[in-house]
This record gives sequence, structure tokens and C-alpha cells, in this order.
Amino acid sequence: MRKLSMTVGICAFLGLGLSMAQAEDDLRDARVILNAKNGTIKKWSHAPRFVVVHDRPVNRPAISETIAFIRSATGLAIEDPAYVDLTQAGLDDRFYSGTQYEPTRGDGGHFETRFSIEAQQEIAVAGSMFIFMVAPHYASHLMVLSGFGRSSQGLERNYHSSPHHCFFNVMSDAKSIQFGRIVISPEQDMAAQAACIYEEMTQSMGLMQDAHDSSYFTYDNLPDEKPREYDMRLLSALYSTQVAYGDAVDKVLGIYANVR
Repeated sequence: MRKLSMTVGICAFLGLGLSMAQAEDDLRDARVILNAKNGTIKKWSHAPRFVVVHDRPVNRPAISETIAFIRSATGLAIEDPAYVDLTQAGLDDRFYSGTQYEPTRGDGGHFETRFSIEAQQEIAVAGSMFIFMVAPHYASHLMVLSGFGRSSQGLERNYHSSPHHCFFNVMSDAKSIQFGRIVISPEQDMAAQAACIYEEMTQSMGLMQDAHDSSYFTYDNLPDEKPREYDMRLLSALYSTQVAYGDAVDKVLGIYANVR
């Protein structure tokens, strides 16, 4: 009886006219997506700086739209991304020997990574979240280079084995996500690129897992495009001022149930 009362309460909070079974599925999926480690969450304590490194045409409108979505959901003052076009650099063998990817802790205790390329035209840019949309041989090199001493073989293996070719991972300290990388194949058409861009960029904000076969959230293994209302509500709850890095997933779910 008590379980029934709690479920009815959740349905009332959601205010979406869902059945009890649907409301339970909604929260179940949200719990999976938020869980970073042992029932706790990860989030940025500051606005990440996105950098897009590419060697093919990329779907810039999709990137701009996703940045706007993240700004709206999180309240973070995220700048428009910087773009690094490798085709303009005149790459040679120094790309492999002279490219550097150096994270350093700056003012406020936050990391920033300096990415530099020695080529016919030298390139240097700083950021905390890098999006690599490059040919496979460049992607392999950049995944190893940006591993920060950790093995990147799993990421590289997934990139080369999946037809979707889009993945993210982030690294953090005890207080915040600090930096990360997204790898997206530029060989996909613009529509497929847009789907990958949205999913990986929003997940890199702290929506750490996929909820397979979810009827509500984008973060699943289904090809169907869904309205992003649930994604927005969940990301907004995660970035509530009441939530800090390392808090319990249940705390975010309580806020999520009240977000309209």
C-alpha cells in the first residue's frame, strides 16, 4: 500500500498525465542516465569551453543549437565553440610528433587544455571539452594523445567497431568534471552528425549512461528521434543550485520530479 502511495505522488509531481507504470519507467531511466559511480552524480562546477577539431565539413548549426540547449538547461555561460580546421593547417609528419595536448590547472582550480599543432600553419587553442571530428587515422592519434596517461584502447576500439562512431568520456577530480573529449565520425551525413552532436555534447555535461530502449530520453539505442523535453528537465535538475558534484542520484531525481 505504501508503494502505491509513493507512486501516485510521483505521478502528481510529474504532471504529465502518465500512468503509474510510465512514471516508474521515467524515473528508472533517469536514474540509469545520472548514475556516475555508486549512485552518485558528476557535473561541471564551471562552464566548459568546447573546441571542435575537424578535417571535413561539420554540422555547425547542430553544434550551435546544442550549445544553446545546454545553456538553457544548465544556466552556465558557455561560449560558442572554437573551430580548428586541420585542412587549413597544411599537416605533415609533425602532426604526429609535434602535436601537444596539455591540461593545466588555472585560476579557480579549473583545468584548461592547450592543444597545439606544429604544421605549415601552427595552430594553438585552449579548451576543456574537445570534439574530434576527423578521419580515423587522425582520430586514433588524438585519442591516444588525449588519454592523459590512461589507456584509450577501449575508446579507440569502440570508435572503429561501431557504425555510429560517436563516443564521449570525461575526467574529473573530487569537485567537478574538469575536461573531456568527444569523438564523432565526420563521414556520417549531416543528419546523423546532428544526432551524435546533440547526444554526446549533452551527455558530456554529466548524463553519464545510456538508458537502453528508453521511451522518454534521447540517450538510448533506438533510432527514433524523440522530443527533448525529458532531456531538458533532467539536465536542468542536475544543474540545480541545490546539487553539488558527488551528491546522490536520488537528490537529483527528487528535483527532476518537480521540474516543469
